[in-house]
Amino acid sequence: MTRLPETPVVIGAGPAGLCVAWNLAIDGVQVQVLEKTNEVGGLALTFQDGEYLFDLGPHNIHTVYRDIYTFLRKILGEDLCQHYPEIKIFFRDRFVSYPLKGIRVFTTLPLWTIIPAGLSFLWARFKMFIRNPQNDDSFESWIKNRFGNVLYNIYFGPYAEKAWKINASGISSYVAEKRVPILSLTDYIRRLFKNPPKHFHSEDWTSINNYYPRKGVGQITNYLAKGIIGNNGSIEKNVEILSIDGGDRRVESIRYIQEGKISTIQTDFLFNTMPLNDFIKILNLDVPEKVRKAASGLDYCSETLLYLKTSCSKTFDTPLTYFSSPKIKFNRVYDVRLFSHDCVPSGKSALCVEYTCNVGDEVWGASPDELFEYAMTVFETHGMLFRKDVDGYLVRRITHAYPRFRIGFEKKLETILDYLSTLENVVTLGRQGLFCYANVDDVLYMGFRATETLHTLRKKGIDYSSLFPRHMAF
Repeated sequence: MTRLPETPVVIGAGPAGLCVAWNLAIDGVQVQVLEKTNEVGGLALTFQDGEYLFDLGPHNIHTVYRDIYTFLRKILGEDLCQHYPEIKIFFRDRFVSYPLKGIRVFTTLPLWTIIPAGLSFLWARFKMFIRNPQNDDSFESWIKNRFGNVLYNIYFGPYAEKAWKINASGISSYVAEKRVPILSLTDYIRRLFKNPPKHFHSEDWTSINNYYPRKGVGQITNYLAKGIIGNNGSIEKNVEILSIDGGDRRVESIRYIQEGKISTIQTDFLFNTMPLNDFIKILNLDVPEKVRKAASGLDYCSETLLYLKTSCSKTFDTPLTYFSSPKIKFNRVYDVRLFSHDCVPSGKSALCVEYTCNVGDEVWGASPDELFEYAMTVFETHGMLFRKDVDGYLVRRITHAYPRFRIGFEKKLETILDYLSTLENVVTLGRQGLFCYANVDDVLYMGFRATETLHTLRKKGIDYSSLFPRHMAF
């Protein structure tokens, strides 16, 4: 039997890190988890405010891996509830079902726009039919090549720039490939006649089973944390990593500060889930300059979350609503009650209003009162929600919400992971640690796979492509 590490350390108490630590603890290994914040769960935590349970944005579990579903069913039982997360887009002052199926994308437009949009779409498809496009590397070019200029200009382009906070010409086509559900004209025709699409797409909720924990996604991370501590592991909070030290392609120690005290711990194996660019920055090994340069070229989007407690049991008709207009600062709203009635008091509901932003910008610096007043002005203008129906509100902020996929990020990521694969006792994983837009079920998949690599790592090293769920491959 392959020897397990004796003094492993996991950086980050999000779902990926907790999954790794839980697996090690269950196997009898005394694992130590170092968490930067004072909370456990990372982006998959659920916090309580009075009688309300709030996630950090919506979490929809739709894994394609049977073993992950089986694990979640085992630990949650009947609390793993199947739900139907219908999605709508508030587009041109009306609600439209998402994904935009068949000709519905055109029926959302005024008559004087339908004709040029349709012609532009058909011309784009004709050009794709006769030859592959020469320029297809950006979100802008990928969408224009498949949907035409008109639809790009009135919907896809403005929303992408709103969600990613950069010009769409600088966003990688990877975003469009992975997050725009309709991929082919054939799929459009099939949907027009109510037939299922030929190609599965992970962003199309109608083609997969969807689940959500009854008491919030934090039920998963809380279970893992309890299992770690109950099996002689430990989770240290409020820890800031100062440096990761070692030599000869091995990490040997971690220096950190906690409550003003600087400490050093020894380790024979390190699992990292902190943001990849920050990890490379503090990795005190002989890291090639090209790797450090690649890491410095990666960055993340931030989010400001406004939670509204409402006195009405029904606020929105759908669990998730996207706001495509660049004139509206927030880009998504999720109705907590429609995800789970058990997360709100009886007869009441709550909304989470998501503002994508950058640390230090206008939205990031706005006060809770300013964010509330702005959101309510939008809601009241369109008759969605009124101040008299709001019992209270609060704000949470996330510095690293999701990776910003700029053109060329794939090569930078490949450079970094090629280097990290040469280290004998280091594995990086998770949404932040692998710089990928992963959901909670995806990072649990990574956690199990990363732990399994311990049995082959010393023999052949790690193949990082094996940690990416197949729908995330690039």
